[in-house]
Amino acid sequence: MTEFHRDSRVNADRFRDGMALLTGAVNIVATRSGDVRSGLTASAVCSFSAEPPRLLACINFSGNSFQQIAESRCMSVNVLAQSQEELAKRFANMLGGEDEDRFDYGNWIELTTGAPVLEAALAAFDCSVEEMLVAHTHAVIIGEVKDVLVNGGMKPLLYSNRAFTTTKGQYDEFPLDYIMAEAWY
Repeated sequence: MTEFHRDSRVNADRFRDGMALLTGAVNIVATRSGDVRSGLTASAVCSFSAEPPRLLACINFSGNSFQQIAESRCMSVNVLAQSQEELAKRFANMLGGEDEDRFDYGNWIELTTGAPVLEAALAAFDCSVEEMLVAHTHAVIIGEVKDVLVNGGMKPLLYSNRAFTTTKGQYDEFPLDYIMAEAWY
């Protein structure tokens, strides 16, 4: 059996500098446990499988949202559009107001699991928690997708090099429905 050795030559700041260059979609992961709603801004979200439909989200233990997701066993992953940057900042505690109810901003609905879903999200995935894999300071949460809301027609909100951004390219003059008409995979 191969033994794992941690390479201590890579310090946390250097790692963060490298990861800052990994562009990611901006999402709000939200949940409801009883009467308490909780959520956070996350970019560590991706598809896990299409059949059966699953996704994963990496959530830090230190925040209130992890505990709420663990208790409720449900979460929504709300893919944000470029126009929702302020909402992303609110859920990332970048605008102060930590005592405010962040769910006062935007129209939040429920689909299947009871987790709050942003009605105007580019897309939203309503999930039950299937599995939680714990490692160091984070949990990888695998969600079984129970329902999907798709709005489309908007540019995605991205996070790259420690700043919010979006796409720009050769197809900007075409409607997004034209670009997304056929799957490439």
